[in-house]
Amino acid sequence: MNHTQQKPPEEKEAIAFGQGFPLAVTIILVFFMIAVVSLLASFYKTNNAAAARLVYLAAQAKAIEFAATGNYRVPNQADLSDLIGQKIDQNALIEIVDENRDANIDYIIYRKNGWVSTYSPGQLETKKEKLRQKKSD
Repeated sequence: MNHTQQKPPEEKEAIAFGQGFPLAVTIILVFFMIAVVSLLASFYKTNNAAAARLVYLAAQAKAIEFAATGNYRVPNQADLSDLIGQKIDQNALIEIVDENRDANIDYIIYRKNGWVSTYSPGQLETKKEKLRQKKSD
């Protein structure tokens, strides 16, 4: 009896992914990047909102202190640095508004990392700062 043995193929077949695999990986990476960007934006927004509240309280405290001395002036950013700390003050632009000059701060505007937070008692707005366009004459 003649038994024929089958031999395995000499070349191993490479395992290949279909054309849809790179597309699926790309889509997953895009969704991952969107999630990371959203989380970072949420972090900056929350961080700036908390900083704006702290800046308002510090400005109000300084306003009361200045009024108590009998020589009132609206506090400025430099007046607040010892109260708010270096992390909140560094690279920030702080505007303090007391329209009536009555030692009652009306609102503050806190700008940092491309975000603008406006805080007055009971009202907080934090949004991404729009790029200012230069007008040409």
